Amino acid sequence: MRRLTVLLLFLSLSACAPFVKDGQPATASTHVILQDGQTVGQTLLARDDGLAGVEIFLSPETAGSGEIQLHLRAGPQSSTDLTVSRLSVESITAPGWVRFTFPPQNDSRGKDYYLHLKIKGSGSVRVDTAPGDTYLEGAIYQNGSPLDAQMTFRLAYDPGQLFRGLLSLGGGWLGILGVAIFLFILPGWALLMLLWPGWDALAWGEKLGLAAGLSLALYPLLFLWTDLIGLHLGALYAWLPPLVGLGILLWRYLPTWKAKKWQISNLRPSIWNLRLDLPDLALFILLTLIFATRFWVIRSLDVPMWGDAYQHTMIAQLLVDHGGLFNSWLPYAELQTFTYHFGFHAAVAVFHWVSGLNLPQSVLWTGQILNALAVVALYPLATRVAGNSWAGVGAVLVAGLLSPMPMYYVNWGRYTQLAGQVILPGAIYLAWATLEAKARDWRLIGLVWIALAGLALTHYLVSIFAGLFFVAFFLLGVQRETVRTLFVNITLLLAGVVALFLPWFVHVFFGKLPNILAYYVTAPTKAASTFLQEFNAIGDIYFYLPMILWVLLLLCIAWGFWRREKSVTLVTLWWFLNLLATNPQWFHLPGQGVITNFTLFIASYIPAGVLIGTGFGWLLLSLREILFAKQLYPERRWGHSFLLLLMVTGIGLWSARQRLNDMQAMSGALVTRPDIRAAEWIQENTPQNTRFLVNSFFAYGDTVIVGSDGGWWLPLLTERQTTLPPLTYGSERGPRADYILWIDTLTSEIQTKGLTHPDVLALLRKRGVTYVYVGQRQGRVNYDGPQVLNPDKLLSSPFFRLIYHQDRVWIFEVLW
Repeated sequence: MRRLTVLLLFLSLSACAPFVKDGQPATASTHVILQDGQTVGQTLLARDDGLAGVEIFLSPETAGSGEIQLHLRAGPQSSTDLTVSRLSVESITAPGWVRFTFPPQNDSRGKDYYLHLKIKGSGSVRVDTAPGDTYLEGAIYQNGSPLDAQMTFRLAYDPGQLFRGLLSLGGGWLGILGVAIFLFILPGWALLMLLWPGWDALAWGEKLGLAAGLSLALYPLLFLWTDLIGLHLGALYAWLPPLVGLGILLWRYLPTWKAKKWQISNLRPSIWNLRLDLPDLALFILLTLIFATRFWVIRSLDVPMWGDAYQHTMIAQLLVDHGGLFNSWLPYAELQTFTYHFGFHAAVAVFHWVSGLNLPQSVLWTGQILNALAVVALYPLATRVAGNSWAGVGAVLVAGLLSPMPMYYVNWGRYTQLAGQVILPGAIYLAWATLEAKARDWRLIGLVWIALAGLALTHYLVSIFAGLFFVAFFLLGVQRETVRTLFVNITLLLAGVVALFLPWFVHVFFGKLPNILAYYVTAPTKAASTFLQEFNAIGDIYFYLPMILWVLLLLCIAWGFWRREKSVTLVTLWWFLNLLATNPQWFHLPGQGVITNFTLFIASYIPAGVLIGTGFGWLLLSLREILFAKQLYPERRWGHSFLLLLMVTGIGLWSARQRLNDMQAMSGALVTRPDIRAAEWIQENTPQNTRFLVNSFFAYGDTVIVGSDGGWWLPLLTERQTTLPPLTYGSERGPRADYILWIDTLTSEIQTKGLTHPDVLALLRKRGVTYVYVGQRQGRVNYDGPQVLNPDKLLSSPFFRLIYHQDRVWIFEVLW
């Protein structure tokens, strides 16, 4: 009892201590002086509720009896104090962290703040600073003017309000999950239940993975085929499939529910006979960890990261604006064709229509939902290969928590490939079941058509992965079946897919993708550029999977071969064919670069999850045969299984912590909170017909230019035009035949001649550029070359006038 009292006392005391996190804690040798008559400030973002203090690294400068005051405000322009904290100058006796405390801010999560330091009286202190790129959400201010530096500070939160805020955050996540189930589980679940006779025999984990893939495949097909008949359904695209699915479920189960007599006497036997299914419980725990890690890392992001996310958000925005498919990219870009795969963007659009979140946030949340569902989709495939449910649990553990992929996709915004890989495992599962069926089942064949056609509309290259599965199946299947029968069955499956995809296939020829593909396919191997060879290099394989998983993958393949398991041979051969298709240059064949090794290897979690999960399932079955035999400890059977559950949970918790470190906002975030604030200022203070010059650089072997800070996003954030279209300008048609060269010329001229050169100024005037935007990241995201837009040079030029400077964001007006 005494120990319990001490423990409770310790917990109550620790609960009163502020929780210190966030901020810019890296100290540096530079500093600014804070003394009477001067001010030092810092803009910042509070990520959680209950902001109750700020810790700042201070050093004594000159002795005095003055008072250091910290004023917390809403922004640098605000003169209203939210709260004030005070310390004496005399208390700063040595360099170190100094805490300013104030009453907790109840609703601080996601809010911008400005801390304003000043000394009243005598004495001075040094405020340590770090370089400007060490913190994304603000900058240090001296005497009201921003500097290209950051204060060294940490934020302190009230534990009680922080905890309550996290509970509220978790409640919001449950709402997001509800929308996800409604949109991305319910339609496929209902369709599979309606058409597949073997559906009821599957475990809920298998149903969940298959339903996710089929649901996601439905939306692009619906967008395409309604567009062909001139229908743009808008929000009905989001509501019709789930509501129809709900109607099917009610039609199927409502009579059964009505027929049951819900009496206590009838329930008692089922309660006493309740069997705890530990694989299902393990799966539920792992899914909770997987979704939690995916949601946690994006909780403070306003906009998805990297360049791909920009074009994905724009396409989704255009789908919403047009209520369906479109051709013109106006008003956001001047592109005149749309031939890009659009399954992910359709998913974002329907999520936006149901959730009400803005499009950048919808891209973020849909991407992370699919990141988790891509792992769930492996469960049914692993159970089919191994023949037991623990294999599915192992696959989910490997791909969802032990492997950095697909979690790492959030850094690239590589959501379209991810969406394809949600559909791929389920499509393979259904095709496999169809080809091994004793009789031809047209309902099952129809499901395969939907899944594969939806996959083709979602990601062209991932659909090639699916196609190579049929090659692998044929190569193995001819040993036990006639060539003709197998060929006819495969042809029948692919024919239906082609028929569903054909209208979009014809439409693609209006863009440049066929010409690009023809170039790669026809170019001789020796003609491949040095860049293409480097770009297509496999690279460090331990970046895609840790060494232990590669070793386990090889061991499980060897074990499967030793057991003569045809399913393991099929999966291994399938992925080996994918590797060969990715590297035709190994056989001196053209086509290098159509599928890059990067594309293939970031998907290596698929064979790793399925095959290592298979080995995990076999291992458990073998141990059970040894330990749980009737002669050996039959009374401990449940206890051993429970220990296994604890082991899986422990590994999952440890791995989940590792996955939280996978998101790299410092390297991948183009848009920051200062860019968001600047975008709001642009909307309020500039004409709508303006055009901004933004930071850019040449990428992909100097074939296209890409953005390097938040300026790239201005068309979506402000509805103002810029000089830089989305990356798809390399594959879509613009308003002029030489559009790619026309776009690239401006960046090339600025890089070679400088922004203030008369030729460049004349080019800016000709193109109607009226403003220059330099974002918080200063044009340095993924770029370390010469600075393109230098604020110092713009300040010294008579052709540019500074009209906005907050944090590290600069906006100049061009003076003609």
